[in-house]
Amino acid sequence: MSLFNWVWSKIVHFLRAMGAAAVLASLAATAEAATCASSATFELDGATSAACFTGNDTNQINPNGKKSAPMVLFGHSDWVLADKNDDNAVGSPITFTTNPTNGAKSGRWEVADWAGRTTGDVVITLKAGKGFGAFLVKTDLNYGTWSSSKDLSHASIYYRGVTPVPLPAGGILLLSALAGLGFSRYRRT
Repeated sequence: MSLFNWVWSKIVHFLRAMGAAAVLASLAATAEAATCASSATFELDGATSAACFTGNDTNQINPNGKKSAPMVLFGHSDWVLADKNDDNAVGSPITFTTNPTNGAKSGRWEVADWAGRTTGDVVITLKAGKGFGAFLVKTDLNYGTWSSSKDLSHASIYYRGVTPVPLPAGGILLLSALAGLGFSRYRRT
């Protein structure tokens, strides 16, 4: 996370704590809107791209062993479900810290961070009515607002291509020193 984004997130958290909802709304990122075939309209702040589909995202994007093949979404089919706002995902690298509320038509979403990974793609989906909107999200923004013209059924986070955070050079030196000590001890015995 860049220094600017860190400072910006601290300012946003301060404004939220002060109850400055109107100020936050005026400072919110530009939203990407999508209109679905089911006549539901979805909107999510911080999206770089949007697409709408009929059906249920959790049965189509990553069917988890079901008979259907994974859906191609934004040119890729290797999406992994990280979190869904109406279940308790354990051990996921990315989770909602502020869930979109089921049954509501608008609200806030937030994740603590993108698990320290900024090189992969992240998608947030909003399911309502007979369809869902999928939003490719910028990973330098970890909060925003959402809206739906129909009551929300659920929201999910998917990721792909997330690369591990590289070990700093000092860590590599420490590991090589420990390996050298282990080898020298092995040679003595």
